[in-house]
Amino acid sequence: MKLISTTSSSSSSLAALALAYSGYNFSSKIVAKKSKPPQTPSPKGSEPPPPRITSNVKQNLQFLKLWKGIETAIPVLLVDGYNVCGYWAKLKKHFMNGRLDIARQKLIDELVNFSMLREVKVVVVFDAMMSGLPTHKEDFAGVDIVYSGETCADAWIEKEVVALREDGCPKVWVVTSDRCQQHAAYGAGAFVWSSNALVSEIKASQKEVEQMLREHSADRTR
Repeated sequence: MKLISTTSSSSSSLAALALAYSGYNFSSKIVAKKSKPPQTPSPKGSEPPPPRITSNVKQNLQFLKLWKGIETAIPVLLVDGYNVCGYWAKLKKHFMNGRLDIARQKLIDELVNFSMLREVKVVVVFDAMMSGLPTHKEDFAGVDIVYSGETCADAWIEKEVVALREDGCPKVWVVTSDRCQQHAAYGAGAFVWSSNALVSEIKASQKEVEQMLREHSADRTR
C-alpha cells in the first residue's frame, strides 16, 4: 500500500523535489536540535506520558474537517528505528558493529528526504536504553526523533497509534518487521509496513525524482 505519491511535473513542485533530493542533503555531522529538555523523573509507580509528535494533530484535523475534508489529512509514519537499521544493509553494518549513532543519523537523513518527497509526517523511535540516552524527543528538519527510555520502542509506538486514532487521525502507518508489533499496530487501527517495505519505498521515491529531473533537464535543452 503506497502513501501519497510524488507531485506532478509543475515547475514549483519539481523545484521542491530537486531541492529535497539533490541540494538539501543533510550531513551526519549535524546535531539534531532538541525540542524540549528531558522531563524530570516521575514518582515511583507512575509512568510519565510518552512524548507526543510535534504537530498538533487534533487541531489540524478539526481544521481539515471544516475546510478540506478528512481525506486530505497528512499521513503519520511511525518508524521503529533500530528495527529498520537491522534490516537495511547500508545501515546494518554500522548497527551490528555498535556504531549506533552513525546508523541512526543515516536513517534520519533518509527519512527527512522521504517525508518531503511523499508528504508524510515521520516519527522515528529509538530505544533510549539501547542508545544510552535519557528519554527525550528531538526535531530534525521536520522529522520527530523519540528516544523511549521508560518503555521500549514497540510499546511507545503502540501507545502513539492509539493516541493518534483517538485524536481522529485517519492515516497512521507503523514500520517494523517485528511480527508481534505488526499485529498490535494492526489491531490498534494502523496500516503496517515491514522494514524492507519502507526501504523499497524510499528507493522508489528516489528513482521517481531522478526520472522527473532527467525529463525536466531534457525539456530545458530542447
